[in-house]
Amino acid sequence: MIKYLFGVLLFVTGTAWAQLSTFSTTVGMAVLCLSVAEPGYFYNYLSQIKPPARREQGAFWFKSSDQLFGAPLSEVFVSDGSTRYSFVGIVSPLPPDQLAEAVAAAAPAGGTFKKRNPADKYSTLVSSSGAEIAFHGKNSKLFCRRDRMRMLD
Repeated sequence: MIKYLFGVLLFVTGTAWAQLSTFSTTVGMAVLCLSVAEPGYFYNYLSQIKPPARREQGAFWFKSSDQLFGAPLSEVFVSDGSTRYSFVGIVSPLPPDQLAEAVAAAAPAGGTFKKRNPADKYSTLVSSSGAEIAFHGKNSKLFCRRDRMRMLD
C-alpha cells in the first residue's frame, strides 16, 4: 500500500513539474504570436494547474507566480470567446520597457519590440510577429490578439 501511495505521489508531482517546466515555452510562444493562440487549449492547460481567479473583460484570468522568459508574472489571461478576438496574454509587475528587455534577452525568437509611436512615452510596444506590450496600470500586459473573423478567411 505504501509503495502504491508513493507511486501516485511521484506521478502527481512529476506531472505538475512537467507542466510548470514547459510553462514559459508553451505560454511564451503563444503570447509572442509564434504559435497559435488557441484559447480553449490554454484554458484547459492553465485549469489543470489551478482554476481561473475570475472572468471579466472577455477573458478568464489566472493568478500566477511563474516567470515568462525570466520576467515575473502576476496573471495569465485567455479570451473566453465573448468577443471577436482570440487572445492569450500575461500581466507582469515590470513596466513595459523592462518586460520588453527581459523577453528580448531570453526568448528564442520574436522577442524584439519597438514602440508603435516613438514620440509617445506610453506607446504600445509591438513585435514583428504581432505581439504587443501595453501599460496595465503601473504594470505591463504582453499578449497576442487575433481577429477571429479574419482567421476564418
